[in-house]
Amino acid sequence: MKILGILGSPRDKGNTALLLEAVLKGAQAAGAETELIGLAGRDLQFCVACGRCYATGACIHEDDVEMLKAKLAEADGIVLGSPNYMRSVTAQLKTLMDRCSLHVHCFLWTGKYGAAAATAGGSGEEQVAEFLTEFLQHCGARTVGVAAAKGAGVGALVDQEAALTGAASLGQDLVAAIREKRTYAAQDSAHAAFSQRMKELVTRMADKAPFQYEHWETMGWL
Repeated sequence: MKILGILGSPRDKGNTALLLEAVLKGAQAAGAETELIGLAGRDLQFCVACGRCYATGACIHEDDVEMLKAKLAEADGIVLGSPNYMRSVTAQLKTLMDRCSLHVHCFLWTGKYGAAAATAGGSGEEQVAEFLTEFLQHCGARTVGVAAAKGAGVGALVDQEAALTGAASLGQDLVAAIREKRTYAAQDSAHAAFSQRMKELVTRMADKAPFQYEHWETMGWL
């Protein structure tokens, strides 16, 4: 079992890294193989809305995002981490998310499980965590929960021991959910409604976006 953590912070050793590492340590203690990849300093090109991914399944860019997509495809569990930047995720992580538009259209993370880790200097960490879990669900994954904490300076958290213990428990629960193939009625219901809207879009775009149409057809969703 592989659990991949994506660190969206521009700091490799900041508060979000501390929290995200605790999630992964919990997953590792539960028997999972874990990997943490930071986005700081990566070559992350912006989505230019060309539509090539919908048409062919391939992006026009050849950068680190493509490596990250391959890593994400191999993972059984995904943990996304970001500090609160203007009540949202960092530009680095948002760039990766925007480049995963095809993952949303085709629910490419169906069968995977996810979690989120978010921090803030003052407030908004829960809002950011919710944004991350919503993205994971829109890509087809089921989410098990979040770890959210306030910072007490760089590399330190408020109530740090409790925050890290909670994060480790989240990592353990993520592994358990994967093993149990756990379902969540509310998430599954929301996904079914979202899937119906996406089905209409995919069908409408069939001529201009044959790759995603063929994917839906192959999956038996049309």
